[in-house]
Amino acid sequence: MPYTKKTLHELAYMYGTDKLQHGYIPFYEQYLPKNPKKILEIGVKEGRSVRMWMNYFPEAEIHGLDLFKEFPVPFHDERVKFWEGDQTNQYILEQLRREKFDVVIEDASHDCRKHWITLFSLIDTCSQYYIEDLHTCSDTFFMEGLSYEHTIKGAIKNGKMPFDCILSENENIALICRK
Repeated sequence: MPYTKKTLHELAYMYGTDKLQHGYIPFYEQYLPKNPKKILEIGVKEGRSVRMWMNYFPEAEIHGLDLFKEFPVPFHDERVKFWEGDQTNQYILEQLRREKFDVVIEDASHDCRKHWITLFSLIDTCSQYYIEDLHTCSDTFFMEGLSYEHTIKGAIKNGKMPFDCILSENENIALICRK
């Protein structure tokens, strides 16, 4: 029987990633490049989406950054590299800047100040930068003292983002690219 490549939706379901429940998969299917060579996901939690990306992009090198070193199922794949630490750690960000990614996906702390630090640190290293869970931009806890207008989502909605942006229909994920 010939091999049939699974859709991103099928893989998200198979690996149980929360990207499916949040409705991000159609957005990714529409905008992700066809054959990225290097992907960074910030905030990999249990590694479910890393497995999804590995299967969907079988030739890509996948990097994952998270605060935690231990994952429920260890990865033994030469295409996967894990980084341990905070998404705003300047030492880690400097190392990641040297990597030059095609795609960066930020799904980490959801802290609005950290969004900006990570975005400005990595936007020049990639073609596409995605930020998930933008619903937190109107949550006082995640806003960290910023007004809504000074969050990523607020800047996009008010036309103040210094980069080209596409905000999803549900306004919870955005694609950001250098101009």
